[in-house]
Amino acid sequence: MVAARSAGMTMGDAEAGELRFRGPSGRVYPGWKTVIGSTVGLAFGPSAMVVFCFGVFAQPLAQTFGWSNPAIFFGATIIAIMNVLMTPLQGFLISRISPRRLILLSISFFAAGMASMYFLTGDIWRFYLAWVLIPICGIGLWPVGYVKLVGDWFDRRLGLAFGITNTGVGIGAALLPALVGWLVSAYGWREAYVALGVVALCVWPVAFYLLNERPETASATERKVAVGDEMTLKDACLSRTFWIITAAFALLGFFSSAALAHQIKILIDSGLTLRTATLIQSAMGAALIVGRIGTGWLLDWLKASYVMATFVLGAGFAAALYALGLGGQLALPCALLFGLVIGAEFDALSYIVPRYHGRRIFGQVYGIVYAVFQLASAASVFAIGAVREHYGSYAPALWALALAMAACAALFLLLGPYRFAPSRLDDAAEPSPTLLADARLTDPV
Repeated sequence: MVAARSAGMTMGDAEAGELRFRGPSGRVYPGWKTVIGSTVGLAFGPSAMVVFCFGVFAQPLAQTFGWSNPAIFFGATIIAIMNVLMTPLQGFLISRISPRRLILLSISFFAAGMASMYFLTGDIWRFYLAWVLIPICGIGLWPVGYVKLVGDWFDRRLGLAFGITNTGVGIGAALLPALVGWLVSAYGWREAYVALGVVALCVWPVAFYLLNERPETASATERKVAVGDEMTLKDACLSRTFWIITAAFALLGFFSSAALAHQIKILIDSGLTLRTATLIQSAMGAALIVGRIGTGWLLDWLKASYVMATFVLGAGFAAALYALGLGGQLALPCALLFGLVIGAEFDALSYIVPRYHGRRIFGQVYGIVYAVFQLASAASVFAIGAVREHYGSYAPALWALALAMAACAALFLLLGPYRFAPSRLDDAAEPSPTLLADARLTDPV
């Protein structure tokens, strides 16, 4: 209410921009502009460009330099490790400096890093070093920075805003590999890396004009009162909810990567052809996108623990059906249940952290939980494959995944009421043009 009054607006006016896309003045609400800019940034940033395009270059690099596939894909392992390291570090940085500034500075360095792959030589250690340096160059472009910017603008539509933003990675994953494949075929892999650098650089004007830091409209005393109940990182780490959330998302990470990496092989073992199994995998991808936006919408109306427990139990039920050997008959509904929970994960994490731990330490808490999620994801692909190799069947691993999802659902249900619940009294207000101009002048890059 303080922010709304400081901007000279009634409570109804304060809600208008968030709820109706445009504020009382008729201008597009800056929060929704930030959502659009963040979606574009995630679509053409390292989360999509580095991770999903890596495999497209494997065969051309092997043909050019004679590197083996295991040697090339060790680069993907380095990327996964750097992903784990960068997110907590990014969360730490954005709690101390402007997320918008960090994003704008990182775009140029990341674009230069991608384009520099044009100069690769036959020394594979330079290839490995590149995948250490490029994620560092793009440190501001991993999801937590964009999510922090978006979250500051929303309260009653926080879930939907996060859901739309997080579809960016899925959009990039759908578009970029096909683009890179065409470029490699038409011009060569070196030129494809340069093209990716150019695409990454084109995000800069989008970010500059669409990303907005929410300006402070209250006095220093009022701000102190408003955030007086916010938690510190130490408080969060000592709380029961922090460890419940961390454990729940560790189980989700273990499940998700196993489902994504092994589902085609599981379906083939069930008697389906490779073509059919691939189509089922594509259906799971479509469900993932629906899960992102749908979960975001649901989180604004239902308690996050109930939403996630429902989705998680559905995925566990699907794993049990696969374990019973029913994958051939029920592959499509099972894949859809997998896709829904995988699509829900980061929307839920983005939403739960500020509701239980506040916004001041959002980046730090998100970064820690995300790192644990990624570590569990990396372990699961190897572990599930090892079980299949040892037993000659995925059934034991699938039963383990079903039980893990049951435990995950129980953890979500253990979360108590929100500590920072949605409030009609402090919804995002539409700042005056003067305030937005002042914010831009004080933070031009």
